[in-house]
Amino acid sequence: MPRRMSGAGWCLAWLWPLMGCASLGLGLARALPDGGRECPGALVPTQQIEGEFLLRQHVRVQGENLDWRLALVAQKRGDTLILIALDAFGAKEFVLTQHGSDVVVERPRGRLPFPPINLLRDLHRARFSPGAAASEPDVTLLRSEDGAVTIQHARCGYTATWIALGETPFAVPAGPGP
Repeated sequence: MPRRMSGAGWCLAWLWPLMGCASLGLGLARALPDGGRECPGALVPTQQIEGEFLLRQHVRVQGENLDWRLALVAQKRGDTLILIALDAFGAKEFVLTQHGSDVVVERPRGRLPFPPINLLRDLHRARFSPGAAASEPDVTLLRSEDGAVTIQHARCGYTATWIALGETPFAVPAGPGP
């Protein structure tokens, strides 16, 4: 005689395949490329970026079908630059780590509407190599009197506005005495 399933057992047997589909869907979303396209631009190797610091900025990226607002925190310690993006609710959008010229991006919530590497390149244009933007075709860097920086990308079809909220330099530990 076949054994009958209890109500809870029946429910779990029915939900198990759906949970697998949800996990597969989340995995695929994390593997899909970000929206927009990656735009060219140079990165300053972290060994050439002066000092150690913490930067806090608001960034707004606008383009065709795109209006993305983020709070960005950039921290440089030693040869590592970390860029953390938070949405309006404080949830982590991405963590980007640059060590030397190597860049790694973590996307805890999956696919993003815009490639984070573009934001890192714009941070470099605005902060670490502002003269480089002048030599790039189709890139215009505008600084306002209040300290905001707007970077227009004609070829890539977006504009990023950076508003500095604060900068904290880290003290360099004193070396051994003479």
